[in-house]
Amino acid sequence: MAGLLFIIYAAIFSFLILKWKFFNVHGISRRYLLLAFALKLCFGFLLGWIYTDHYTDRKTGDTYRFFDDAQIIYESVDDGLDVYLKLLTGIGMEEDEVAMKYYHRMTHMERSYSEAFFNDNQTIIRANALIMPFSRGNYHVHIAFWCFVSMIGLTAILKVLTRYFPRKRIAMFTAVFLLPTVLFWGSGVLKEPILLLGLGLFFRGIMRFAYGEFKPQNALGFLLGIVFLVITKGYVLFALIPASAGLLLARAFPNRNFWLMFGIPHLVLLLLVFLGPLINPTLDFAQQMNLKQAAFFNVAAESDSGSLLELPSIDHSSDLLLNAPNALHVTYLRPWPWEWTNFLYIPAALENLFLFIALGLMLWNFRRPYGLAVPIFAFGLSAVLVLGVLIGEVVPVLGAVVRYKMPVLIFLFVIIFALTDHVMLQRRFPILRKKLKKL
Repeated sequence: MAGLLFIIYAAIFSFLILKWKFFNVHGISRRYLLLAFALKLCFGFLLGWIYTDHYTDRKTGDTYRFFDDAQIIYESVDDGLDVYLKLLTGIGMEEDEVAMKYYHRMTHMERSYSEAFFNDNQTIIRANALIMPFSRGNYHVHIAFWCFVSMIGLTAILKVLTRYFPRKRIAMFTAVFLLPTVLFWGSGVLKEPILLLGLGLFFRGIMRFAYGEFKPQNALGFLLGIVFLVITKGYVLFALIPASAGLLLARAFPNRNFWLMFGIPHLVLLLLVFLGPLINPTLDFAQQMNLKQAAFFNVAAESDSGSLLELPSIDHSSDLLLNAPNALHVTYLRPWPWEWTNFLYIPAALENLFLFIALGLMLWNFRRPYGLAVPIFAFGLSAVLVLGVLIGEVVPVLGAVVRYKMPVLIFLFVIIFALTDHVMLQRRFPILRKKLKKL
């Protein structure tokens, strides 16, 4: 019965990909989107298998610990639909003794440490609990749901890219759908599919602002994108603020130099790094990141993490700039191929090999961005730098770095492909032209 249920939902989502107007992407056949969905399902099963056979403690593996807590919420239906709804929404839950009995059975609804952003454990637990009535508690059905959710977000990103890079649509499809890290972490029963949904809706909305195409009917999707980012990975939204503000400022003053307008919010951020502590203690970014780094070290020590990195300390505001090159190295170049110490590093290590090849081809066939491609390039460059520094300076666990950089990897490869002269590349490698024509 469980297998049949998975097939039914996979077929429904496949039908939507083939028929829903949203999945009509310029220059990309729907069959490629369907193949991407099938590939995501395979990676979703792979992630579940790894956490079943190699990381067998369900209380520590993300994919099962949140799923198991969601099952507890679903079981509360036996005591009434109202109990289930209170646990699902949190509204009126604390006043209901029956609901609180179920709440106290859950082990990951609350965190043992505090942080500046929303507790995203609650997001994925309650999201899984929302799916439970449809899945009947079957884990593999959840894989189908989350793969489809992430497909929506990734397709939203691709729709923007193919419009402004029409001659590089295959490269952009690769950057969005075929990166191993995005396939692996973005296809499981985890927080990442919701993050990708939020990122896609937000990116599409902000680009509509940048190109003067935003309409009132686009507001809902844009606002939902912000909400999904806030309730999953708030730090991603924080890292996108300078780029978003820069695009809006450049749009507001179209007759001024684009890079000057785009750079102003980044200059403001840089000034806040140094002057923030003098204005308000809460604006002491160095101290906040130092505390966050220490919290990560403590959690890693408690869990006996085998992939601990030695990061330079963040004692002064100047350290944020001095440590930035090392942070970018940690975020985007680790793990090295010889660091394949466990299954979860293999996708990232393979990806890094692809990264070096792509960088080499870009430098050999370099072409600067121009025209309508510039805003996308600028947004991606800012996201890659800000988020790369944020992750690389704070996160001392290699496994966590691999996972946290997942959303911004898309923009890293978009930048590389945007700077690559595809005409020159095809002249140097005629076989590429023949292969691309077949696609």
